[in-house]
Amino acid sequence: MTLTVSLLVILALLTIHRVCKRQKLSPPPLRLPLIAAIGIPLLNQLAEIVSDAGSTLLQNSLEAAITLLWALSLIRILTWGILQIPAELGWWKPTAKILRDLLTLAVITAVMMVVIHREFRVNLVGLAATSAVVTAVIGLAAQETLKNLFAGISLQVDSPFEEGDWVDLGTTTGVVTSLRLMTTRVRGLDGSITVVPNSRIAVEGLRRFKPQEPVGQMIELGLDYNLPPRQAIQLLQRILQHNRKVLRHPTPQVWVSSFADSSITYSLLTWQNTALELRQLRSSVLEQIWYALHRIDQSIPYPVRDVRTKPSPARLPSGEITMEHKQTLLASTEIFGQLNGHQLEMLAGLASCETFAPGESVVRQGERGDSLYVVVRGTLEVFQANANSSTKHPGRHVADLHTSDAFGEMALCTGEARSATVICKSECVLIEIERKHLLPLLEEQPDTLETMGSIMAARRQQLNANQQQRAESRRRALIARMKRLFSPSSQEP
Repeated sequence: MTLTVSLLVILALLTIHRVCKRQKLSPPPLRLPLIAAIGIPLLNQLAEIVSDAGSTLLQNSLEAAITLLWALSLIRILTWGILQIPAELGWWKPTAKILRDLLTLAVITAVMMVVIHREFRVNLVGLAATSAVVTAVIGLAAQETLKNLFAGISLQVDSPFEEGDWVDLGTTTGVVTSLRLMTTRVRGLDGSITVVPNSRIAVEGLRRFKPQEPVGQMIELGLDYNLPPRQAIQLLQRILQHNRKVLRHPTPQVWVSSFADSSITYSLLTWQNTALELRQLRSSVLEQIWYALHRIDQSIPYPVRDVRTKPSPARLPSGEITMEHKQTLLASTEIFGQLNGHQLEMLAGLASCETFAPGESVVRQGERGDSLYVVVRGTLEVFQANANSSTKHPGRHVADLHTSDAFGEMALCTGEARSATVICKSECVLIEIERKHLLPLLEEQPDTLETMGSIMAARRQQLNANQQQRAESRRRALIARMKRLFSPSSQEP
């Protein structure tokens, strides 16, 4: 190979590499072909010098090196051009990388044997026969290595998973980053890379999740025997339906699984967007179940296999709210601010304090309700849905609620459906006032009903006025935009 030919080869390789980059195809192998294009002319010059000196062994070695360089470079380029590029262009199915590597290795081995036999007159058949014992010893010593090798070949041929898939191997969970001859590498949630022998995957199997496809998981939970199963199932279904991380389709399911020693076991089947959300969704659901159980004076039962003193349940923040604190908060609200001290004391004694988890829905738009809430602690978000809103998203964010804010009074006093969805942004403590709590107050002082009605009518009138004002602003903005669009100046070329 002359220097001119080498330069042409280098130029052709770089041009093909640039074209492949533009077309988003795998670039050709450059390292070995470039080394060959530069090294072969130099080795040819060196071989001529050695030939003049009369060193036969060194000359044969240089000729063998030259032959191997161009042969190996040609093999790499042919493998890329025949097996990779046509598959990427969609001409036929892609060939597994491990099979391409094995085919390349076999061809390279054959070429090396031919070159060694031709240049050095080595009897490779006799050498292979005399090394049979050594081969047997090496084979016995490398059993695990061979298991991993053949398992890797099997995984590449069958393709039970691909790079980018989420897999669960029991003790290892994460995204497959690479499948190699001997091992598979998995990136976990903490960013660490776990190297798993291919033989383990072939023997034990795995769970595979395709990226960007809905993923289901089973959550098992034990509840007290004092809670009737039908009520428990309805409670769990309501929590799953209101959790924003749980998909509506496929529909989440709840059923009784078994009767255990100290509890009734329930199975919850939930679905989420991707496998990355498995742990977050499980934590969110279990957290909301705990709060919901404590609001109805229930708890997760303790095992009863051994005799021990049952510790008192964890004290919720709602249990720390005193009567005086409740009266102060009720007096600070617009709807109850007109009540006297005796009436506030009566209402505070009847009302209850409840604690809600972050992300939990307190009220849902469109549902009926007979209670209103006053915020004691925490922050809540108010959403309003329209006809175009999806079932997964609660709608447009319209406001935030903080301490002393009240909501739900329209549904309480008029029986109308909830006009918005209110979701806890953090752990929230709320005063809940039900319709039955107002009856003793109204019997003692009927004028209170008129006062409350006037306040709510004024609030509704103000809300309608704000909506009309926003509609008028939108109308004016639309007209102004149309005038600018159809003005004579905008029609000039």
